[in-house]
Amino acid sequence: MRISHWAAAAAVSFVATDALGADAVEGGFQPPVSVQALTNLGKAGLLRSYFESDQFGTVQWRTGQARVTIGAAEASGLPNSHYKDGTTDTVIPLSFIFGLPDGQSAIHLRATGTFSNGANYPVELDGGTGRVDLRYLRFPNPDTMWALGGFFEYTDLDIEGSGSIKRPAGGIRADFLNEFSEHWGIAARAEYSWGETDVKVNVGPGLVMEHKQGDDHLYTQAELIGQYRSDDIAIIPEGWVFHPVLGVEFQRAFLESTANSFGVVSSGVVGPTEDYGTVWAHLRLEKEVPPGGWSPNLLLGIEQEFVNDLDGVVDDPTYAVFGAGISKTFGRGNRFEVSYTRHQGLEGDRWNQAIVGTLTMSF
Repeated sequence: MRISHWAAAAAVSFVATDALGADAVEGGFQPPVSVQALTNLGKAGLLRSYFESDQFGTVQWRTGQARVTIGAAEASGLPNSHYKDGTTDTVIPLSFIFGLPDGQSAIHLRATGTFSNGANYPVELDGGTGRVDLRYLRFPNPDTMWALGGFFEYTDLDIEGSGSIKRPAGGIRADFLNEFSEHWGIAARAEYSWGETDVKVNVGPGLVMEHKQGDDHLYTQAELIGQYRSDDIAIIPEGWVFHPVLGVEFQRAFLESTANSFGVVSSGVVGPTEDYGTVWAHLRLEKEVPPGGWSPNLLLGIEQEFVNDLDGVVDDPTYAVFGAGISKTFGRGNRFEVSYTRHQGLEGDRWNQAIVGTLTMSF
């Protein structure tokens, strides 16, 4: 397989046209399975789910913020109504995809920086997380992709005016994408993270309480994603694709019981395990353009918690989700996108928003 064909497929993988297939037929060239799969999965909206981490990042922030808010509320004795949670994140994912000579596989190297700016509420978390992923991608047929790999991440947050949180971690992640019909496909992922959290809290003049403990996470997510165009539904504008999405995620955290620097033994703020799960329905409208064109997209949705062990202080289980973005593909499969997404609690007590600048390069 020539690398140029693989890169060309990557260039149209998110918002694809039939240009690559037409050129291949005219030239008598049969694209490798990986090229066909990237094109099909991109048009189906499944690759966006694979590359994006908005829901995953939202869950990590909500659960981490809730732990600190619960601890602060218990220490202060103030009523729960005193507390709200919010953050504005800047996320920069850089992806490098290397097609392999067999025509059915690739290597995906990804580096992500997340920079958090907590809202000016009683409990404010500022700082960030750096993460590096290395995955092997396999395309067994033109409608399917699976991936398996490992990652390392490091979180370093300041509890404004109170202390700090650090968590180095490593883990494994598996993905499965499949377009199983003309209009529908599924994108699923699971990852397990082995980590250790080190929390330091100022409890008095010159006095710091430190607590180190094992902090492992199991995260699972699945999305059912549709694709409809003007030929399918008349109200869809010509040249645009409509993606309805139904999703679910569930995370369980496992917290080690250890003694803090004062000798007090404990696990988590609500016990040795923490469960968090949501379901959502999204509507995304995206313009289909050939490489070199600008592709805007719009997002509107609703999200509902079905389990939250950490809602003892801030309880805001239903969210409106909205966002917008614009992307452009360049030569040899390079792609750039800027997007904005906000999750707004309908009770007004919790929200998070992110500005994401994504660069994907193919080789």
